[in-house]
Amino acid sequence: MSIARQPGDNQRNQPNQQPDRRLAMAFASRFLAVSLAASIPLRSALLLPARAARRRPLLVRAQSAAARSPAPPDAKDFLVRNKRNDVQVLSCPSPAVLEQGLLELSSEPHICVAGESNAGKSSLINHLLVKSNLARASSVAGKTKAVDLMLVNQRLVLADLPGLPSRDHQVEYQWETSWRPLVLEYVRRCGPLRAMLYVHDVRWKVSSLCRDFLADIQEAGVPVILILTKDDRLEARGTETQHTLRVKQARRIKNSLGLTDSVHLHYSVDNSLPASRKARRQLLRYIESLAAADDKDECRELLSAISAKKRGDPQPAATQDAALG
Repeated sequence: MSIARQPGDNQRNQPNQQPDRRLAMAFASRFLAVSLAASIPLRSALLLPARAARRRPLLVRAQSAAARSPAPPDAKDFLVRNKRNDVQVLSCPSPAVLEQGLLELSSEPHICVAGESNAGKSSLINHLLVKSNLARASSVAGKTKAVDLMLVNQRLVLADLPGLPSRDHQVEYQWETSWRPLVLEYVRRCGPLRAMLYVHDVRWKVSSLCRDFLADIQEAGVPVILILTKDDRLEARGTETQHTLRVKQARRIKNSLGLTDSVHLHYSVDNSLPASRKARRQLLRYIESLAAADDKDECRELLSAISAKKRGDPQPAATQDAALG
């Protein structure tokens, strides 16, 4: 006994087959794209066109049109230029990606940048590299959620580390459970790491969390340069001058952080101030010398010589030649 088909049966069944074919084609295309992206080394992927780079969600391109243009003739010998810096960012939000990133960027010297949220860490990086929004500066804590490895002019890696919890304990849970272990993993496993720039707002007191963190950094044998930011916002009171207040604040912060004999630098990102431009030049000289060192021990000796010179301590002739500033 045959069943008579209704006139509209074929039309009702055909649309149900179309989504299945589209889904199968989309799955095959997606599988091919993922397979292709997974086969490309991270360093090679840095140079992929933006459309191909989007297949790797952990890879963030930060190269502007100006950065792709040729460098000025007088800037080729410097690690960081005054303009047209070619910067490419590899974001590492997990230990597995960080391990691969360290393998890919193991031939260049590393300088890492750490500090409390809202202390001016991102603004410092943008000011150093002459970029507007390379590092995400914001009044909201926790904008940096990964170890961002910034390859600068194919010669230097600046590592932007997640910020420590701020004054109001924002992102404290994320720091303790995810970001702090990731930061310490980077510090302990990065062979070409030369030094840390630790950023601290010159107006703030030092928290116990910051002291504990820097104790871990020093235990790992990483030399530290203390960057005291927002120096232009210090307000002298009474008979106390701004210079006197600056010296007093620097001494208090260094003692609290256990960096009594370390090099420190007052910093402001206001380019209209001569002191701000001078601080940038000085910090870039430090970075040049640290990147040229063979290892952390040589960097530590270099920074000790700089600190001794600033204090006026007598030094051997060879050490004087190595000291900066």
